[in-house]
Amino acid sequence: MLDAMDVLLYVFAIQTLRSEFSLSNAQAGLVSSITLVTSAAGGIAAGMLADRIGRRKMLIYTILLYSFASAGTALSSGLAGLLFWRALVGLGLGGEWSAGATLVAESWPAEHRAKAIGLMQSGWAFGYMLAAAGTAYVLPRYGWRALFLVGVLPALVTIPIRWKGKEPEVGLRN
Repeated sequence: MLDAMDVLLYVFAIQTLRSEFSLSNAQAGLVSSITLVTSAAGGIAAGMLADRIGRRKMLIYTILLYSFASAGTALSSGLAGLLFWRALVGLGLGGEWSAGATLVAESWPAEHRAKAIGLMQSGWAFGYMLAAAGTAYVLPRYGWRALFLVGVLPALVTIPIRWKGKEPEVGLRN
């Protein structure tokens, strides 16, 4: 849910950013593309690292990465800044998806894993709604920089994961 929210914050703010930084359609699209390309790299890297350090730790690190990179987007002063911060967002999002999906699948009994992944997937729709509602409220009142600062909120999710989350037995065998 929270990673979908972050991706869609950019989508909903794109016209404002194009105007602010005089971006062409191609440049605005490049920023979206860099997020997606780096999310693939983040997923691969996080998958390998999660086997070494654990899924729970990897999930925490990747959530922190994309949350703080989203807030970093608020510091952008042009195309280069947007590309940098959104690339970091992508690395974190891809890593979060990889570590999170594996953690969910390994935490649920085999006969219920499909339901668990289905529930996880449905979070994208809720993330879309959160991004739409957040943008509708924040963007016209406080601007695009405040909107991306909202993206740091998923970092709060790492607190209960850190204190209450357990590494699944399957993940501990590696």
